[in-house]
Amino acid sequence: MSDIFRLNNGDKKIFTHIDKQHKTSTRLDFFLVDDSLVNYPVCHSNISHGYKSDHSYVSLHIRGHALERGRGYWKFNNSHSNSEEFIANVKCIIRDTQSESFDSYAGLWDVIKFKIKDYAIKFGQKNK
Repeated sequence: MSDIFRLNNGDKKIFTHIDKQHKTSTRLDFFLVDDSLVNYPVCHSNISHGYKSDHSYVSLHIRGHALERGRGYWKFNNSHSNSEEFIANVKCIIRDTQSESFDSYAGLWDVIKFKIKDYAIKFGQKNK
C-alpha cells in the first residue's frame, strides 16, 4: 500500500486534524491505494476542511484506462423465428439445457437466454 497523496504532493504541509486546544496539526488520514494503482494518473486529490469538525475530508479521483466501446446492444432479429431450422435448434438448446443441473429456475432461465442469444447471433451471421 502506498500513500498516493504524499507521493504526488511531496512534503507539502497539509493537515487533516487540527486540535485548537493543544495548538497542534497532524495528518491522520491517508490516501492509501494498492501499489498496482500507483502508476495510474491521478485526476484530483484533495484535503478539505470539514464543517463543524476538527477533521478534514479526503478525496481522491483516479482516472483509469478508457474503455473501448463494443458494437452496442444486441437485439433479437425476430425474422429468425420464420426459419424452421432456427426454431428446431432453439428447441434443442432448451431441451439440452434443461437436462443440466441448476440451483434455481432463475439460473436455468439465464443460461437458456444466453445460449439462445449466442445461437441467434451465429445464425444471423451465417444467413446474411
